[in-house]
Amino acid sequence: MRYRRFVARKNKVAFRLICIFLALLIGILLADAKLRPAVYDLAAVEIRAKAVKTINTAVESILSEGGVAYADIVSISRNESGSITGITTDIVKMNLFKSKVTNAVDDAFLLNETVTVTVPLGSATEIVFLSDTGPYINVKMHIDSSTQSDFSNIFESAGINQTQHSVMLNLETEIILTASGRRINQTVKTSFCVAQTVIVGTVPSVMVE
Repeated sequence: MRYRRFVARKNKVAFRLICIFLALLIGILLADAKLRPAVYDLAAVEIRAKAVKTINTAVESILSEGGVAYADIVSISRNESGSITGITTDIVKMNLFKSKVTNAVDDAFLLNETVTVTVPLGSATEIVFLSDTGPYINVKMHIDSSTQSDFSNIFESAGINQTQHSVMLNLETEIILTASGRRINQTVKTSFCVAQTVIVGTVPSVMVE
């Protein structure tokens, strides 16, 4: 009789332990399901900042090699009285430079296909007083990128009868972050002044527009 009571008590304890274990497991799984998207979103923010730095470094490396001179890509036409009649650009040289920069950016991302960032779990809970608190989780993400670029012109007044002309290279990089089956798309837009000069004389409004 005592043996049966002992076995029954032992089975009760085992059953309770199993229930506690299952409850903890379910709680962990639910917490993971709730926090994981937030953790990945925080990681994506960190990686976006790293992506901007990667783009800037790649472009600056090309510009530091010599870039392009204003006179090499822009020609200003004047009439006999010295008035500006037209501003033209060398499309071939500009496209070659654009391609060089675009390839440099994509190559930079290829060298950093996998990025690991550290995210404070407290920030993922969205509880204010837990923001930026640990424990800290390392999140590894794979990066795929594709960069498109184009040129634009900015004309600004630089004084009496003077206009500053800036040739801008605009980059738009699509970044796809992948981690544990989750995919996050990011778009990073940056602009760089690749050539600039001050034009003396009145620039026709049709060109400024």
